[in-house]
Amino acid sequence: MNFAERVKKIEEMLNEDWFEMLETNEDEYEEWRGRLEDHAEQVVGHYDNETGVDMDSVDKLLQLNDEFPLLYGEDTVRLYIALIEARPEDKSVYERYIDYLAAIGDATHEAFLRFHTLVEAGRLEEARGIASQMPKRLGLED
Repeated sequence: MNFAERVKKIEEMLNEDWFEMLETNEDEYEEWRGRLEDHAEQVVGHYDNETGVDMDSVDKLLQLNDEFPLLYGEDTVRLYIALIEARPEDKSVYERYIDYLAAIGDATHEAFLRFHTLVEAGRLEEARGIASQMPKRLGLED
């Protein structure tokens, strides 16, 4: 399966009645969750190994990940940075990235506040220039 097909499969799986599964059959839920995580790992592997991945599929994966986290840390950051690079004028991508950074880091950190201020002011070119450095600036990576 290619990147876009796996994202579609993840979306289909998340549309299944997984919450009922969790309540009624934990083993079935764990098996379902394992398959979902396998797809997420494979989709990131495809992203690493392929060029020219459809950015709409990256966007869809990030939206799905907001609803049901499957990707964490640098994988998610890498996908957000790719989306920012592909859509440098799309303020909503920056805003979603800010939400993600706030969820995993310190939203009162000086670097976070500066990045947030740049986006709010519409200074997206400046924000794009530091977007990839944000996890390091927030102390989330070495």
